[in-house]
Amino acid sequence: MSRVLVTGGNAGIGLALCKQLVVDHGCHVYICSRDSAKGAAAVQEIEAAKPKGCVGKVECVQLDASSDDSVKAAAATVGAGLGEAKLYAVVNNAGTGLGHGVDPQTVLNTNLYGPKRVTEAFLPLLSADARIVNVGSGAGGGYVKNAPPTIQQQLCNPPSSWAQVEEIATTMLGSPSDSNGGYGLSKACLAAYTMLCAAEKPHYTWSCCSPGFIATAMTSGFGATKTPEEGTVAIRKLLFEKLGGNGWYYGSDGLRSPYHFMRNPGTPEWDGVNPTFT
Repeated sequence: MSRVLVTGGNAGIGLALCKQLVVDHGCHVYICSRDSAKGAAAVQEIEAAKPKGCVGKVECVQLDASSDDSVKAAAATVGAGLGEAKLYAVVNNAGTGLGHGVDPQTVLNTNLYGPKRVTEAFLPLLSADARIVNVGSGAGGGYVKNAPPTIQQQLCNPPSSWAQVEEIATTMLGSPSDSNGGYGLSKACLAAYTMLCAAEKPHYTWSCCSPGFIATAMTSGFGATKTPEEGTVAIRKLLFEKLGGNGWYYGSDGLRSPYHFMRNPGTPEWDGVNPTFT
């Protein structure tokens, strides 16, 4: 049985994914939630969907991706319960911005630093063939498209170090190209971080993807109409299907997509050739 940990798993895309993983894929799922009560309610909702097949296959873990202490405590809790077992995958789904009404520093801390601290804390618990999926956004490519040329070049190629990613994130936050309070910037940097991880730890499979423009609390008021269930297509592909590369970015339809602009679903898959920015 594959064991999968999902951050932000108590609502929206995260909850839809957790339910599918348990009901449709037979996984043992760790629902990570900042609020333990909301996490427990999510567990009950999933178990109610398939009472005879879900009980005991889903656990709630209190985890706030924006807090070092919370993430470390969550890793210790999960590790103690795993025993000799290992995690097959980590899905860094927790995110904020847009309709949440939070400040840019919180957006950056949650959307970029959050996946980094979660990944690092849970690395010792991963299986040898583990997969890590970072949930990005088409807003990442939208940010790169309007960024200064030097930043475009850096975000479209594997970074040399975490320091390079962090420098872009911190120096460009609040700049003229950062038009949505750090959201697009944080997701562009998350894709770059994914490339870095694939280069540094190639024995794991690293991916980043856009779930699509999904109707959740974060997109409230922005006109999103797709359901949370429609936002899991790419994530599930990256968890279970054979992939063509490591550290790649994918669109909501599960096809490889560029870092430098938002590719619409249904259009041809990106060939991996970066443009020359001028």
